[in-house]
Amino acid sequence: MQFLPLDRVRLGDGPFRAAVQTDLDYALALDVDRLLAPFLREAGLPAVAVSYGNWESSGLDGHIAGHLLSALALLWRATGEPETRRRAEHIVTELARAQRAHGTGYLGGVPGGAVLFESLRHRGRAAAQSLSGGSHWVPWYNLHKTFQGLMDAHVLLGDEQALEVVVRLGAWWLDVARTIDDDTFEIMLDTEYGGMNEAFAELALLTGRDDFAAMARRFSHRRILDPLRAHRDALTGLHANTQIPKAVGYAATADVTDDDALRDAAHFFWRTVVEHRTVAIGGNSVREHLHDAADFTPMIDDREGPEFCNTSNMLRLTRRLAEHELQPEHLEFAERALFNHVLGSQHPTGGFVYFTSMRPRHYRVYSQPYEGFWCCVGTGLEAQARYGEWVFGIEDGALAVNLYTPAEAQVDALAAHVRVEAALPDSGEVRITVEGEARFPLRLRVPAWAGELTDLRVDGEPADGARLPGAVVLDRTWHPGSTVTFRLLVPVRAERLPDGSPWHAYLAGPVVLAARAGTERLDGLRADDSRMGHIAHGPLLPLADTPIVSAGTAAHRRRDGRYEVDAAGRTLVLEPFAGIHDERYTVYWPVADDDPASRRAELERLDDGLGLDEATIDAVAFGEQQPESDHGFRGTATSVMTVGDRRWRVTSGALEVRLAVAGARVLRVRYRQATAPTAVIVRLDDEVVATERLDAGEQSLEVDYGIPAGIAGGALSFTAADDLSTPGIGMVRALR
Repeated sequence: MQFLPLDRVRLGDGPFRAAVQTDLDYALALDVDRLLAPFLREAGLPAVAVSYGNWESSGLDGHIAGHLLSALALLWRATGEPETRRRAEHIVTELARAQRAHGTGYLGGVPGGAVLFESLRHRGRAAAQSLSGGSHWVPWYNLHKTFQGLMDAHVLLGDEQALEVVVRLGAWWLDVARTIDDDTFEIMLDTEYGGMNEAFAELALLTGRDDFAAMARRFSHRRILDPLRAHRDALTGLHANTQIPKAVGYAATADVTDDDALRDAAHFFWRTVVEHRTVAIGGNSVREHLHDAADFTPMIDDREGPEFCNTSNMLRLTRRLAEHELQPEHLEFAERALFNHVLGSQHPTGGFVYFTSMRPRHYRVYSQPYEGFWCCVGTGLEAQARYGEWVFGIEDGALAVNLYTPAEAQVDALAAHVRVEAALPDSGEVRITVEGEARFPLRLRVPAWAGELTDLRVDGEPADGARLPGAVVLDRTWHPGSTVTFRLLVPVRAERLPDGSPWHAYLAGPVVLAARAGTERLDGLRADDSRMGHIAHGPLLPLADTPIVSAGTAAHRRRDGRYEVDAAGRTLVLEPFAGIHDERYTVYWPVADDDPASRRAELERLDDGLGLDEATIDAVAFGEQQPESDHGFRGTATSVMTVGDRRWRVTSGALEVRLAVAGARVLRVRYRQATAPTAVIVRLDDEVVATERLDAGEQSLEVDYGIPAGIAGGALSFTAADDLSTPGIGMVRALR
């Protein structure tokens, strides 16, 4: 499948076009000079503007500039707005200026990044460990955004200076990497490094350089790749958006090295995540991590549901795989993700979503242009411009219509112009108009949810096309104004969670349906610039109050375009999930096949943790990247172990975070025993709270410590004692 590029496609009236316009407005509201400030600072150049705050001045400085450069290039192609091109060219010019000032080819906004990366030449293993979880916040992930933004500026805008800058940047890294042995390189890869393997693969395609292709292969993290090659799911407990770009890179590297084993590993990853770890909206992960595929309880229970970056990168992976060998499942996933998670992750007036909770009656929060600079803001800027990339393509000489959404395309290779009129899920009627005098096959996708194309006609006459997996092909001579019409059945169906547990969502065709659940306590709905402003911290509402449906309950469409479901005599009103904003919502409903009372009791047991949630003033999950970063984590001689889908941090030195303790009376620590005795000293603001020694064992336990009066700063540390390592340290809470 060769997807038609954005500049050959224009979206028609509908949610996708509105989303692109909203994205354009948000992108143009940003001050590019403020986003460039970290690059000038690191290059020793005078400031032109003051850097933004939030994640742009707390360790991930400069990442949004790379995202924005990609987004501006995409928006130029999608809309033709000249200001996007002007701003993109300005960013490239300033990045080139910063690179010249460094004099080595290096370029980045990472605080102290030049020294950090150069230390790999001299400090080897210690420097690699620093890059993979030391005092710096995912520096490779940050640098990747610069690589990708420059390449997008070259490919989409034709900016030759962008290519020159990124080639020098790539060459700088090749020079550093020559000094790093393979074992040290592998240590360095045990972190979130974005899509650096994909970036070097793309550089190899752009330049024809074999050394860039070899570097793409070298960025293949063996600890993740080897189980995938063996078709073994070893993903439980891992940080999702660390692994997804790696899989994208496996597919990209396969394109430049003809390594079918890499591509097979990427496709196994795709199937594992899409078929076994993805919920109805097309998203995956809880608190950024992949939970046990056999237990989706955390997905229902937690406020921090699927992360948007994950879905955006799964779409990148899907596209890579489909371009090599299209399978119907690729377009099924893309349609689901676009109509639901992607469309629902941008507020209609602007602002991006980080976590989309699947907990019944919870909500999502939105960024503001000058305050929120999370990873999902950068990814959102790019993803909202990409809808048009999926609608049309060329496959084996046929013009493919992949999505039924209002759009039109100019297809020069076939001397044709095609327009699609559709209004899913409100109507299953589809009309396609072809302008031009030419003979070519028209490939019409048959969605799995529809089953067939009903009443297929060409110019009003019944037509019958060749049947392919997931498609019907009409091969004929088209004349100006030729029309193809058909009807898609848009059934409303219930879909259980992937583990088969008794929760299901309702969908109308590709669209997930949800119910509004009120505006009670939407704390932080429009996020401020705090490090954890992306989390919907408002109270969790009881699961036991969620209406229970029976397994055979169907939803019925109303005349106003909404839907009704009967839940034990109570009527639930559903509507497209992506259109619900500024309100709590319910996507997944508890199912009771035979005994509603027993099901209600199960829900009440799940609610036992609500008291703990309400009593928590602050919490940090050790071993999880974002909570640690949000709490200013520092550590020495430390590593992370994974047991099931839980992560624990161990040290033979010390760990420290900042924990909000004002008003707290109890410090609750979750420990994991080790196979040998362990000992730890717990301190708050340098005052010893406890000295704990645990015998060897293989279980977890929670211990409560009183917080001494007068503690205000909240510097919490765990230090190894008695020449022993600490036990595993997991979730730590400050409780009222």
